[in-house]
Amino acid sequence: MPATDAVLDGQLISLPPESGDVNAPRFEPNDDWLRAAPRDQQMMAMWRWFATRYEDPHTAVPHDEQGGYVFTEGGPWLADEVLHERFDAFVPEAVVESLVQRVQQEVGNEWAKRRIEESGAGG
Repeated sequence: MPATDAVLDGQLISLPPESGDVNAPRFEPNDDWLRAAPRDQQMMAMWRWFATRYEDPHTAVPHDEQGGYVFTEGGPWLADEVLHERFDAFVPEAVVESLVQRVQQEVGNEWAKRRIEESGAGG
């Protein structure tokens, strides 16, 4: 997750246990907790959710002869659409938009789906 520091202004923000299973391969925040969480924790939870599902296509997908991305497994996934669709019902739209803008500044709006390796471990 190379954009983590820049997206969150270099902050390390811990999420409480009630936020969801932060050790899961794909973090899924508790929506009830998310509604009442402080803004910085909302931002961290949304970023963690997004970053466990999507990645920078520059390093994740092949490129064509012109340098464009070749999305071989669907996509591109648009950060603005994905984040607003998932979080607008639980987080103020302005907070979601703030994360969208930061993500777009660091990587752009087009993202690749992150693949999770099957390890046989629980989850």
